[in-house]
Amino acid sequence: MAETVTSAEGQELGRRVDALKKDIAAVAGLAKEKVVSDTTAWVKEHPTAAVGIVAGLAAAVGFALGLLVGRGRG
Repeated sequence: MAETVTSAEGQELGRRVDALKKDIAAVAGLAKEKVVSDTTAWVKEHPTAAVGIVAGLAAAVGFALGLLVGRGRG
């Protein structure tokens, strides 16, 4: 029932897994680079909106922290 894997097959599978890991790392690096460059370009085109988004996120985080601290004291 159970199949055994020879040493040569194991080494081949190891090489394939290593190649797949390198390919995935390369794709992830390209995706990260594209996201960062696109975001940077958008921020340069829309600086006011970018500041508004950052301010909104900061306010939301501050509100959430205030709720958590308030619950701890009450």
